[in-house]
Amino acid sequence: MEWMDRFVSIMDAVSLENEHGIGVTALACETGLSKGTLHRILQDMVHYRLIVQMSETKKYHLGPLSMIWGSRFVKGRDISELLSPYCDAIAEKTRLYAYICRFVTNEVYCIYAHKPEPERKTYFVHVGQRMPLHASSAAKAILAFQPQEKLRYLIEQSPRHSFTAHTQVGVQEIMEELMDIRQKRLAWCREEMENGVSAITVPLFSEEQTVGFSLSLVGSSEDMDIRQKKLTEQLALEGRIIDEQLKAIHAFVPAGGW
Repeated sequence: MEWMDRFVSIMDAVSLENEHGIGVTALACETGLSKGTLHRILQDMVHYRLIVQMSETKKYHLGPLSMIWGSRFVKGRDISELLSPYCDAIAEKTRLYAYICRFVTNEVYCIYAHKPEPERKTYFVHVGQRMPLHASSAAKAILAFQPQEKLRYLIEQSPRHSFTAHTQVGVQEIMEELMDIRQKRLAWCREEMENGVSAITVPLFSEEQTVGFSLSLVGSSEDMDIRQKKLTEQLALEGRIIDEQLKAIHAFVPAGGW
């Protein structure tokens, strides 16, 4: 349906630029539609309050009706329900166990996990599990983006057990690793919690430099080492897609959070 394709492409372009708005010229470039066609469609969309045009800049933003639809979609839904399809997708693409973690009251918990059909082994990660801050890549990816003054306190106060010979327990060493994760936006757990098992994680950004969630893959160290480059690329791409979803959700969530 050509009209639906046009509508969706316009809404996508407007929503991605909603903070500053988007003009007709930029919309034409993004959608491939002529300015004449755009003007006609935009007039109807403004009429139905799907978008609004700012009188000062003449740029378009999402309108009240879009906000109402978005808030109705988010209302009453748990964040794990909203993000679970992305976790399912990366698990099936990579054929690895995938899970999402959340940062709550200075702890990191698993809120969703998906085991792909071909994967025979069930890893110990399960919903509700608390992830060790010093050893889990899921926790480290989140911690790396917390305020600096809070970070050292969290590491110093949390239990730092040596699960394997690879587990880092020194505060300074952990802090240095977190700074490296902050730069790379990627965290690893290389047999730090279980021999022969590794995990890779990306932080999930709801706003610029604000991280409350992470997305992880876990599997045998041998397999993950062989596929390291490909897995890193796939996970980073899925993470960016989820970032956009979180930012959109954040726009509809009232102060106080989920």
